Amino acid sequence: MERKTNSVKWYILSFLALLALAIWSTYLKEPDNNLHIFAFDVGQGDSLLLQKGDYQILVDGGPDNKVIAELGKVMPIEDRKIEKVILTHPHADHLSGLIEVLKRYNVDEIKISGAKHTTGSYLDFLKTVKDKNIPTKVPKIGEVESVFDQGKITYLWPDESIGSQEDNLNNTSIVFRLNYGKFSALFPGDCEVECWQGIIADNKNLIANVTLLKVAHHGSKNGTDQEIASIIRPKMAIISLGKDNKFGFPHKKAMEVLQKTGADIYRTDLQGTIDISTDGENWSGKRDIKYNFKKQVPIASRKINLLSFRFFRQIYSDRHLYPANRLPEYKPLLSPMTRQI
Repeated sequence: MERKTNSVKWYILSFLALLALAIWSTYLKEPDNNLHIFAFDVGQGDSLLLQKGDYQILVDGGPDNKVIAELGKVMPIEDRKIEKVILTHPHADHLSGLIEVLKRYNVDEIKISGAKHTTGSYLDFLKTVKDKNIPTKVPKIGEVESVFDQGKITYLWPDESIGSQEDNLNNTSIVFRLNYGKFSALFPGDCEVECWQGIIADNKNLIANVTLLKVAHHGSKNGTDQEIASIIRPKMAIISLGKDNKFGFPHKKAMEVLQKTGADIYRTDLQGTIDISTDGENWSGKRDIKYNFKKQVPIASRKINLLSFRFFRQIYSDRHLYPANRLPEYKPLLSPMTRQI
């Protein structure tokens, strides 16, 4: 009888712990009034989220479904809509995660480069877009869009010669600049030197002296050279790449020219997901919040967390927010109080 009573107590404590943690994690995810640019840790690939309040622009989706877990960490829990998706180019390390994103979220519109590509993953992506009837557009150089409350996006590439670049899809990347108050950011996909030369010829002033650069092509030497770095002269630079990747990114030469600019350099392979925050006047960057149950959570608390996870699994699988068979990816979210920066 005593064992049964103790078991009931544990389940009650588990439920209360779950309730408290769910409320706390929801509170932590409520957006502030800043624009946030998240460079997600998705391994060897690119995926960035521009978010202000409940308005999101997702730039690429990474090589697999890791992006789903990353979105779940930063988007308001009740928000199931992404206003804009930009696929810079149809290489798998930028594309693959978007297929699942389109299935799980409502997307208002998609921007694609217009490059022709016939891989299975890209055809699956196009089929999903068609099945969900999502408006899709190829932006033109010089096209400007108003975003957020005081922001604008200016598209800088690709140009009409995209057909001649399709043997190297990197040079068909959508390149755009974001202005938000006094803050500016440049997103070049996997643009290589040839692509940069085209932008420099027509819009050099629009890539000069930006606040933030998402470094082209994961820190490859053919994505950043001395001329390009000296024009852009970013105050901050983010390199999205996988740890110990087979390509040897970031290349030493690229790192050297970036360091010469004096930029603060962030790397997803070393620091996890990066969060750049700005109110349009000031800005700051911080690395990922890491969770470590073994080192930080007392044994008793770990028992509660494990039991709470079962309730969490049932509740959220019923609400279709996170499929039950993928919930282990979100287990760290159960303990926001144990954050380590």
